[in-house]
Amino acid sequence: MRRSITGFITSGWRFSGFEHAHVVLGGESFVALAEGLQNAPWPLGGVPREHRSDSLSASFRNLAADEREDQTQRYAALMGHYGMTSTRNNAGIAHENGSIESAHGHLKRALEDALLLRGTRDFASLDAYRAFVDEIVGRRNANLVKRIALEKEALAPLPKGRTTDFEEKVIPVTSSGGFILRRVFYGSARQDGWPSEART
Repeated sequence: MRRSITGFITSGWRFSGFEHAHVVLGGESFVALAEGLQNAPWPLGGVPREHRSDSLSASFRNLAADEREDQTQRYAALMGHYGMTSTRNNAGIAHENGSIESAHGHLKRALEDALLLRGTRDFASLDAYRAFVDEIVGRRNANLVKRIALEKEALAPLPKGRTTDFEEKVIPVTSSGGFILRRVFYGSARQDGWPSEART
């Protein structure tokens, strides 16, 4: 399984520099954002009071108006579940979230360097690739232990559990026994034309 280093949802804490990277398949989407955003605060045992993002335009770009409204409501519900206030960068002001964007660039370079040292971009599975990314991110966070400890004191409590970070779709399966969902191919043993439920 060959992986590039571009399919990530990254989260960063401004004060400590804590980073979390979640490998996603199929590009940016609300599901990818929700999954990545929910994975980030649990290792620290608390949640920041604000979530600052770009305009999320990549997640909403190809959606119809009613789908965009649904995604907006789901994002608001996600923020409400974690008790976070949602803010976003102003369009066209590249430096506005510079501390996070700069860290994201450094992380991508660190992963690229680690892949070069590894000598191959091939991984036995998605889980193996995610473990590789987690190791690199963990090494970077290990250098920030004191600042992370200080920032943890300011975090709000986590909710009792996660909220929804998937969608259910019913899609037909082709005669080849597979289907494509959000630009990712999945194999299936179902017969041609039979519905198949997919949770993404």
